[in-house]
Amino acid sequence: MAADTSAAQRAYDEIKRMILDGALGVRTRIDVEALAGELGLSSMPVRQALGLLRWERLVRPGRRSAYEVALWSEQELAHLYEWRGALLTLALPVLASGSDLKRVARTHPYAEAVHAVMRLIEERANAELRRAAINADERLFAARRVEAELLGDVQGEFETLVGALAERSRRAGVLLKSYTRRRIENAGALRRQVVASTLPSNGDAPG
Repeated sequence: MAADTSAAQRAYDEIKRMILDGALGVRTRIDVEALAGELGLSSMPVRQALGLLRWERLVRPGRRSAYEVALWSEQELAHLYEWRGALLTLALPVLASGSDLKRVARTHPYAEAVHAVMRLIEERANAELRRAAINADERLFAARRVEAELLGDVQGEFETLVGALAERSRRAGVLLKSYTRRRIENAGALRRQVVASTLPSNGDAPG
């Protein structure tokens, strides 16, 4: 049983990494047997891992007993951005080191910076909030990767927000609302950009 648990955990970690890295893009079909062979595992732990990832809404059932990487609707993406903003508000005021927050925001690529900064901010929050926040960030990762293509200098925008949060500035609330609202209002365009980024160079939809 311990070996099965270990194999399922390995499959879970590997599949999640491939999703977050973009190696498995949105709507990519996941064939259980083929993926099990790629990972050097039997199909059972891969199915167990995909079951967990389905519960986290990172994958969803596909055709012919396969799975596919989940793609939000425009409304779902807008609601997810709104939910993420609400979770961050619940974690305030910031207790983490202000200098650490600013350094991470400045030295990491945007999508990774958001994920890392949020972990620092929510480190002392209650466990339920932390779990919900991590899941929201993971589900938003693909959208954050394309934000700069549509919204401009998102790195600078995020660094300004983090600076205000770190210093507990009165501007922090206004900046957070503006940051969240821009993404909600552009959810449709962001979704289309994510889909376009997964298409092969000839423009055909993936099989």
